[in-house]
Amino acid sequence: MDGTLAIAANNLTSPIILFFILGVTAAFARSDLSIPEAIAKGLSIYLLFAIGFKGGVSVADHGVGTTLVLSLLAGMVLSFLLPVLAYLLLRGMTRLSTIDAAAVAGHYGSISIVTFVAATSVATSAGLNPEGYMVAVAAVMEAPVILSALWIVARWGKQSADMEDGLIPEILLNGSIVLLVGAFAIGWITGDEGMQMVAPFIVGPF
Repeated sequence: MDGTLAIAANNLTSPIILFFILGVTAAFARSDLSIPEAIAKGLSIYLLFAIGFKGGVSVADHGVGTTLVLSLLAGMVLSFLLPVLAYLLLRGMTRLSTIDAAAVAGHYGSISIVTFVAATSVATSAGLNPEGYMVAVAAVMEAPVILSALWIVARWGKQSADMEDGLIPEILLNGSIVLLVGAFAIGWITGDEGMQMVAPFIVGPF
């Protein structure tokens, strides 16, 4: 118990968390403090690249096995079922319409790369080392969520909602997904040798 409290205290007093609190405080105080959109997008691209590449290198080190395949399948199944569960709860506990409930359920079921980064960082700081292939699991969880929300509307909506042509390619070609999966593949192909080449860019600064 004491160890858990110590970890929580260290996390809450880390510079990253304190800067987050500063940002929240500034927002509530209606300060004009803000990060320029171009910088925020650049940071997002950097994080996706670094996480994807590290995950690929980890898989290259450990190889593809049953655990990886089962983890990917579990991620896809959960990401499809979670919005359904959220939708049923919302319909039973609120007065949201079918479409609104499906939209909210889709948002809550969607994987957040920021949450993924934060959870990975906390786990690492606690001495735990999540497998690198979890990056791939995070990547494959995005599309099933969207399809699940669309299926809910088509199944329970007053009017049938046909999936437009090109919807699946649009989901799969989303910039974040392309970068995350692409960096993962490059890390997988290049392995430790590739990591040594880009380590000064994605290890220390990350």
